[in-house]
Amino acid sequence: MGELAICRYCDTVHRRADVSVRATARCVRCGSPLYHGNADLSAMLAVALTATIAFVIANAFPLMTMSVNGRQTEATLWGAIVASYDQELPLVAAALTISLIVAPLIEIVLLLSVLVPLRAGARPLGFSWIMRAIHIMRPWRMVEVFLLGVVVAVVKLMGLASTVPGWGSFGVIVMTFALATLGSFDPVALWRRADEVRA
Repeated sequence: MGELAICRYCDTVHRRADVSVRATARCVRCGSPLYHGNADLSAMLAVALTATIAFVIANAFPLMTMSVNGRQTEATLWGAIVASYDQELPLVAAALTISLIVAPLIEIVLLLSVLVPLRAGARPLGFSWIMRAIHIMRPWRMVEVFLLGVVVAVVKLMGLASTVPGWGSFGVIVMTFALATLGSFDPVALWRRADEVRA
């Protein structure tokens, strides 16, 4: 396991070689990235815990506070979902719920359920299933798209009202970068560690 790497774009099969940290192995045929050199389980666990804390902050605190004529309004992540539903946009509300709440939460929980036991020297139950589930869930989270939307909304609202970003926005920013960083780690390192533990 982990001896070969297949390019997802042109299906060229490569023999895996050690890659330095933050370096990327590329396909010899099309030049597409094959895998990254990040394989430190401790670093992966630290980033996953950071994403967990950021997720809680993003959901527990307001994204921004707006003041118009002395009246203050707080915008939250859940408020955006409820507002979409109240405006008779149930599909938008469902998409927001899946991409901003459900998918990131499931991915973080699955990552922690793998990383914590592996770091402790034990093979997680259902390891193969969990790894496949992480691979399936990753495209469904679109936190970075929502972050871009928050930035655009803040810029546009600044001319209409006094807008102050809240801790929720900070949580979304940190969670976005944490999840992106987790995507840069080499998943084969988890398979190798699991094989070592089982052996």
